[in-house]
Amino acid sequence: MPAMVPLARAFRQRGHEAVIATGPAMAHVEHTVVMRDVPAPSELGPPPPWVPERDGVLKAPLWSSPLVVASAANVLDFARTWRPDVVVRETSEYGGQIAAEVLGIPHALVDIAPFAPLEIPLLDELVDKVRARFGVGATEPALVAGLTPASWHPAQHHFRVPIEQGGEEGPEIVASFGTNAGWLMQGSRLPHVVVEALGEVAAPSVVAIGHGDWTGPRPSNVRLEPEIPQQRLLGTAKVFVTHAGYSGVREALTAGVPMVALPLFADQPRNADRVQELGAGVRVDVKGLTATVLAERIQHVLNARKYHEAAENLAAQMIDLEDFTTIPDHLVSAV
Repeated sequence: MPAMVPLARAFRQRGHEAVIATGPAMAHVEHTVVMRDVPAPSELGPPPPWVPERDGVLKAPLWSSPLVVASAANVLDFARTWRPDVVVRETSEYGGQIAAEVLGIPHALVDIAPFAPLEIPLLDELVDKVRARFGVGATEPALVAGLTPASWHPAQHHFRVPIEQGGEEGPEIVASFGTNAGWLMQGSRLPHVVVEALGEVAAPSVVAIGHGDWTGPRPSNVRLEPEIPQQRLLGTAKVFVTHAGYSGVREALTAGVPMVALPLFADQPRNADRVQELGAGVRVDVKGLTATVLAERIQHVLNARKYHEAAENLAAQMIDLEDFTTIPDHLVSAV
């Protein structure tokens, strides 16, 4: 939603035909083409009982050969009646690239999670095995579009995805764990720990706690919301408490907000490490985490000017990037 949907819109605004190949759950999105639903392979099934404050980072599989084969087959089936000139995929979607290689057309990559491929052992060999099933060889992308500066991760080209800036004064601290963490963290007290820690910090805060009954603490300085307008709130926030998912990190970098990163799974530990390496915040491990320790780290980032200066420097780098809506022009030139 933060990248591929507006990109498809940008293509259409420039007079190109563009559709989003997706699954039934996204059928409500504009200009989508709904592919056949693919049952989740067994290796991507429900995770074992996981409590992050007890177990630490979850080692979740990020590759499934049957899923990639099914994705490629879906795109190829659609291409029989709607011949694409190019396939644009995001980082975790390999079926579109293989379909493009079968069709003999260019493919491009919008890198929405640059560290995610590093979490897949022997990735090149796995992709080649799927290619072999379709009888094709590897081709390089015509364009690799990074969505953060080169200081974060190199790419052929780097672009800035605009975010909604806050207009009015908001809370000093924003805390959110994204759209996937809720169902994975059932039974976890980590959200309680975060809210309790923010109560100890005593700065005006807002926390996205998801839908459902809340049985945790309710400090007077912390507003609890099922959902929050994260992009807008980051426009005036001073600290972002995050699981370090790439989209949230990118939004914080754009807004110049330092982070307290509590990675949970997938590429989040690498994202959190990069935040810390660049001086834009700190990584805090969730295993054994207490409210007192977390409160100390949040207060440290809130009070230390060096984190704010590093975050502001990265925001300046983001502002210097080309606008995301120019990707179609670069791709046309590349192909």
